[in-house]
Amino acid sequence: MRKISKGLMIALLISIVLTTPSYSSEKNPYGSLAVDPAGPNEVILTITKGDRSTTFAYSRLLKMKSRTITINEPFIKKRQTFTVIPIKNLFGFVGISGKDLVSTRALNDYLFVDTAAQFIKAGAYLAIKKNGKAIGYNEGGPIRLVYAESSSWANYLDSWNWSLASITVN
Repeated sequence: MRKISKGLMIALLISIVLTTPSYSSEKNPYGSLAVDPAGPNEVILTITKGDRSTTFAYSRLLKMKSRTITINEPFIKKRQTFTVIPIKNLFGFVGISGKDLVSTRALNDYLFVDTAAQFIKAGAYLAIKKNGKAIGYNEGGPIRLVYAESSSWANYLDSWNWSLASITVN
């Protein structure tokens, strides 16, 4: 009998999960099959400025001071409640501020770039839960950038970075 490597086994399992029809009674408004959210100890965010870098597992983000905001989510045009952490709090971990040019990169390599001051002025939030639950990868999770309706970026969809993987000062 031929042995299958662990990497190949994981790839096969992912392909089965992604090609198996979902029988959930709730239709995903984002248009894809359900994919489990990140595990509690999986590193899901890296923030870097120069030689300073820090990583965040989902469990670490859940321990941080957060609040909830309810907004009209512009991609699905539906009111959603997000548990959020202000981006300026995350910037503080590595000293991001002012004119620092910040890149936010998603898992699919989508990139949005602006200054730290603009992110803070726009009131950017890191969403860690949606409607009280972990955000699935198929819903733009496990973390994503969102903006309150009063934000100057509320309707600037380029800045709504889904499935955020890293924040880096260029």
